[in-house]
Amino acid sequence: MKKAVIINLSPRKTGTSMMLANRCQTFLSSRDYQAEILHLYPNLKNLNPLLVAINDAQTIIMVGPSYIDTYPADTVYFLEELEKNQDVLHGQGLYGIIQGGMPYVHTHESGLNMLELFAGDYDLSYKGGFVIGMGAMLNGQPLDKLLNGKKVEHGFGLFLENVAKQEISPPNLYHHAQLRMPGLVYYLMAKMMNRRIDKQRREKGIGDQAKSPYENL
Repeated sequence: MKKAVIINLSPRKTGTSMMLANRCQTFLSSRDYQAEILHLYPNLKNLNPLLVAINDAQTIIMVGPSYIDTYPADTVYFLEELEKNQDVLHGQGLYGIIQGGMPYVHTHESGLNMLELFAGDYDLSYKGGFVIGMGAMLNGQPLDKLLNGKKVEHGFGLFLENVAKQEISPPNLYHHAQLRMPGLVYYLMAKMMNRRIDKQRREKGIGDQAKSPYENL
């Protein structure tokens, strides 16, 4: 039986990243895989359980949120630790899934690029990934709750088929699923979100009251 390890890169054990990890596990289990989900954050001080699972697997799937254009910073730490333990890397297939709040995929795609670059330097076979915009809005709900839910469901299903077959999953699957809106709508969404963030900061006493030291430079 083929083995796959699904690594949740989110600090949360619930939410959208975990929903996607569960989708992967359920699908692969139906295709005669032994699929295991492991969480990065509870193992940060001792990565041995993850290293053992990676060594035993033929397929690695990394699933996580997009924070500032890529996976959380601890993902970089995890990759650095994998570099120190290269003996567990022996040609496994590597897939990435990243989801974030912005609706367009290019904001989050650099997370997959990071995994591809890492795989190219070490003994891994990068086989593609899937990007989901507006994932934060789901908060663990099914993909069909998105405005472009039907497209995302279809594309993600094809991605999972590629994973099960250990084939390369092309980026056009998630590019075609991206929500298409006029530029003005994106602009208005950004204005609305910025106002909401500013309001939340003020309510928590976090603001720009202090004069910037760079103003007079």
